[in-house]
Amino acid sequence: MDLEGLYGASFIDWEAVAASWTKRTVSSRLLLFAARRYLEAGAGERQADRAEVLETTKLPGEIKAAFAAPPDPESESTWPWGEFVDASLASELEMIPYGERPLLLGELRAGLTKAAEEAGPNTPLNRWFIARRDALPGEDLPENPDYLPV
Repeated sequence: MDLEGLYGASFIDWEAVAASWTKRTVSSRLLLFAARRYLEAGAGERQADRAEVLETTKLPGEIKAAFAAPPDPESESTWPWGEFVDASLASELEMIPYGERPLLLGELRAGLTKAAEEAGPNTPLNRWFIARRDALPGEDLPENPDYLPV
């Protein structure tokens, strides 16, 4: 599993996040605040390849800058980074139909659990993946991924 890619928010659909921003959803505005908090906490080094991913999207500069500079998993900025990733996912979920959300959330939970196991017990990366998994909404949904709400 690509732990570095997962840590870098590779599972976020940034086009959906940009659509959420365009629709002016509450979660997309909260994403901007999360990006600002992360940047203030001390973002990692800017990576040109990550900056290119969001270059053409209609997102604010702070969101693009935050995404382009994930922190080292050992740094103190991992928790604000995690909050930024959580807010990004919340913005994406705003654009996904209700019936598709349980399937996506189930897949994300399973993937984050596996990533935490592969990162090793009690490592910073393990704790980061577990925190992302625990932050996902929909814990009241059945474990069966075939469940679809009516």
